[in-house]
Amino acid sequence: MRFADGIHLPGIVFAQTDSGQLMPRSSIRALIRFLTNPVSAFWLSIAVAAYCAAMPFYRAAMFLEVKYNEGWNAYNAATLAHHAAIYPARYAWTMANYPVLSFFTIAQLSRFTHDYLYTGRFLSLLGLVLSCIFGGIIVLRLTTSRRTGLLAALLCLTIFCTDAHTYVGMDDPQLFAQAFFMAGLLLYVIYRDRPSVLVAVALLFVIGGNIKHNLIDFPLALAIELFLVSRRRLILFIGFLALFEIPAFYFNVHVGGPFFIDQLLIPRRYFWYKPFAQSFDYYIVLLIPMAAALYACARSFRVPQRRVIAIYFAVSLVVGVYFSGGEGVSINAYFSNTLALAMILGFFLQDFGVPHPRLSGTAVQWNSAATLILFFWMLIPLQCDDALFPLDNWHNLHAQQQRFTAQVDFLRSHPGPALCESILRCYYAEKPYVVDPFNSTSLIHAGKLDENVLVSAIQAQQFSSIQFNRPPLSSGRPDAPPERFTPAVLQAVQQNYAPALQDSDCTIYVPSHHPERALR
Repeated sequence: MRFADGIHLPGIVFAQTDSGQLMPRSSIRALIRFLTNPVSAFWLSIAVAAYCAAMPFYRAAMFLEVKYNEGWNAYNAATLAHHAAIYPARYAWTMANYPVLSFFTIAQLSRFTHDYLYTGRFLSLLGLVLSCIFGGIIVLRLTTSRRTGLLAALLCLTIFCTDAHTYVGMDDPQLFAQAFFMAGLLLYVIYRDRPSVLVAVALLFVIGGNIKHNLIDFPLALAIELFLVSRRRLILFIGFLALFEIPAFYFNVHVGGPFFIDQLLIPRRYFWYKPFAQSFDYYIVLLIPMAAALYACARSFRVPQRRVIAIYFAVSLVVGVYFSGGEGVSINAYFSNTLALAMILGFFLQDFGVPHPRLSGTAVQWNSAATLILFFWMLIPLQCDDALFPLDNWHNLHAQQQRFTAQVDFLRSHPGPALCESILRCYYAEKPYVVDPFNSTSLIHAGKLDENVLVSAIQAQQFSSIQFNRPPLSSGRPDAPPERFTPAVLQAVQQNYAPALQDSDCTIYVPSHHPERALR
């Protein structure tokens, strides 16, 4: 805000704004002192983090679908709980291209919780919280500042709950897996001078990798660090990883089924435009934090104790951008870099604070201002996703829950198998797990499955209902992403089924001769 010349009145000094409004200069100074006070900045940062985390954590307890993978994870956990294989064939209409450990863990814990979905959501939230805590401890260890360590942990939570809020509290194993990788990284940072620590680090990395297998940026970053420190330690690290992978492989095959590797390596198409488009969408709202992180990363490369985190930041950025080009890969490709970003920003806050000689203010004031800028900047992603105002979010979530409940009841009221784009709706409608839309479509594109088998089943009206997440097109044809259903499948549905229930987030079709074919 630009002020004109001050206006002096007895006892009070005012500043006149361009709009003609008057504001006491004493109030402005008081506000600036409040915002640049380290105690005020610290508590405001906590308030922003709590504000951003409230709604995603609340949503995790609701009866609705957070993301597509939730039903897929629930079905696979249920399959293991009933002692059936999830890798029974090389190619099938239901596939499990994740390692078995996450499904196995949820299946075992669900003996006590009696619910696969909410058990998976709890583990995901636990993994996020632990990852942020471990990241904060790493920053504490490398900066010796408890305040900076806590701010780094809070920044981690805030970034996830804003730029990646659609994944927080979702039944998906990645955040749970990252907690094990972060624990291994923490052990290395604390005991880096002890070669024996590589045993524990490798074990934690293998456990995390058998929960979610594509988090290669952690071991890759540590391998680069060890290459710079000691080739002997690098060989030991690789050897320990290979040693622990032997029983891990046996566990996956023994518990999951004989075609573990085949299903893990399901072919999927790669689109070279996706890394640019998706990365731009994810990072554009992190413009200031990323600029600060790049500056701090360059400085950290010159500090031996911090170098492994700087390497991890650079490696995770490159790996995440590359993997984001895969078909069906979402913003979770950037989650490792998000963890690294929070730690690097912790270094930035610790080092930042030396003002320009011509600028007023102490180092503490500049550090507090930088802290507030980083935290309040994270409200921008929420605004971009129309998720800034909690009351509106609360009403939207409860409306979504009511629709989800009605849609599940509608599917359940039609006996027989169903074909669902939203697998979770079919899961709660107690439908048999017969088709995994995404992986089966990937196999159709790769020539491993024959789409005519599914088209013939639709033409014979073998499904009692077919569900899509979008309303039909103006032509009456069902609308779905190309990575989940082929054009031939959509055309078969249009010719043999009619919409019977339609909401903004769900359309359910029934056979054309069905008495409920009139749209509800």
